[in-house]
Amino acid sequence: MRNTFQFLLAFILLYFYSGIVTAQETAKADTLKELMRRIEILTEEIEKSKLGEVAEPKYESRFGMGPAASRVYHLTKTGVSIAGYGEVVYNNFSKEKDDGTASGRTDQIDFLRHVTYFGFRFNDWLLFNSEIEFEHAKTGSGSPGEVSVEFGYIEAAINSALNLRAGMVLVPVGILNEFHEPSTFHGSLRPETEQQIIPTTWRTNGFGFVGATKLGIGYKLYLVESLNAARFSSSGIRSGRQNGAQAIAEDLAITGRLNYTGITGLDIGGSFFVGKTAQALTDTSSNDIDARVSLFSLHLMFARKGFELRGLFAQSTISDISALNSALAFSGANSIGSKQNGYYFIAAYDIMPLLIQSTTHYLAPFIQYEKLNTQSSVPSGFAKNPARERTNVSFGLTYKPHPNIAFKIDYINRDDKADTAIDQFNAAINYLF
Repeated sequence: MRNTFQFLLAFILLYFYSGIVTAQETAKADTLKELMRRIEILTEEIEKSKLGEVAEPKYESRFGMGPAASRVYHLTKTGVSIAGYGEVVYNNFSKEKDDGTASGRTDQIDFLRHVTYFGFRFNDWLLFNSEIEFEHAKTGSGSPGEVSVEFGYIEAAINSALNLRAGMVLVPVGILNEFHEPSTFHGSLRPETEQQIIPTTWRTNGFGFVGATKLGIGYKLYLVESLNAARFSSSGIRSGRQNGAQAIAEDLAITGRLNYTGITGLDIGGSFFVGKTAQALTDTSSNDIDARVSLFSLHLMFARKGFELRGLFAQSTISDISALNSALAFSGANSIGSKQNGYYFIAAYDIMPLLIQSTTHYLAPFIQYEKLNTQSSVPSGFAKNPARERTNVSFGLTYKPHPNIAFKIDYINRDDKADTAIDQFNAAINYLF
């Protein structure tokens, strides 16, 4: 009996001893794991300090600019920022117009544009930001391409909600004139409303104020060079852009924007451009022509849980159209529109999570409906060209294997009142860095 008791006591002591040893070994292992985790964190911080701002780039929009265009705002110390975007677009046109006649269009593929953003932060309150654009792959005599400064400005932060900006700026009207990086929107092409009614991309020399409050209210207000009405036509005001290149500054304009982003995924607001545009152009009696352009736009963007919705309405009026038509020798249906308007809606939904769970890829079918008319009204004595009243219905797919890379395909069904519209299929490769 005594031997049995000694055996049981030895077994119990051995059991508790092994438990203590196991606990000590587990504690040592946990300590070792924690030590290794801290070493990894320290190594990452050392690498980041070696690489500077490049170690962890941020792609977040600031002041309504695109994510790549906003890179300089994320620098925390003096230094240079480099970012950019580009797009290659294939267009396949219908061989017939809606009226059955030959379209005369040739299919094409184009390295449409490559853009590089260069920024520099001087200190904690002064920075420079710029966009240099290369279009159509090649420049030179006889080549279709060109190189342009899309914007280049100095910005001074007076406080968190008030910044002074001066230089070449993007007119803050609509959605895409500032937020135009192609991987951030659906469709291979920009909506025509934001090409003909709002002449995107629209840049101009000027200065003004930019800011955003903690409540999600953002604003911009600039004094800028105005348009040049001598280049207007029945197709709109797009050719009137001076782009800051030896721009005539007889007439200036005021442009601004107010928007609200205080709710996650929502951006809603309005914008305007108002100014005389005749730039010293006179009528047949040598009287000054005002040709005042009053353009305003309302927009909405919403994105949450894979669902995306965008909508925009834009309208402009131009004064002194009869005198302007006469000065430019326009008659009949070639009149400049005294009123021009357009709108579009886009809806998309990311279906990839329904196909593959826990994926970072993105696949969204989308549909876009658009109407525009650059001759919504013309003065008495002139006629409307029915081809200027257009309706476009687009549908397609956007696939992103990475948030900064997009592959797009879409089809645009075009209609106009003259039955001369041409449908087309498009495909595009977009990148942002």
